[in-house]
Amino acid sequence: MIPRPLEILQGTQIPAFLSKTFDLVDDPTLDPIISWGRSGQSFVVWDPVAFSRTILPRNFKHNNFSSFVRQLNSYVGKY
Repeated sequence: MIPRPLEILQGTQIPAFLSKTFDLVDDPTLDPIISWGRSGQSFVVWDPVAFSRTILPRNFKHNNFSSFVRQLNSYVGKY
């Protein structure tokens, strides 16, 4: 199954955190670091160190992987 764009949630405002995360996962140039899982229903951070050092600070206000996971978990089941 191919990941569906966040726009399918018609009329629902998507939090910036989720939108940024989707864009990162969906960027094929970042596949060695973060990419969709086999089913397309999840994603995998293949290289947490590179993700924390390069991707997080460019896209979020921190470089803490644990904080990223904690924030991600706060959306579980909501969207």
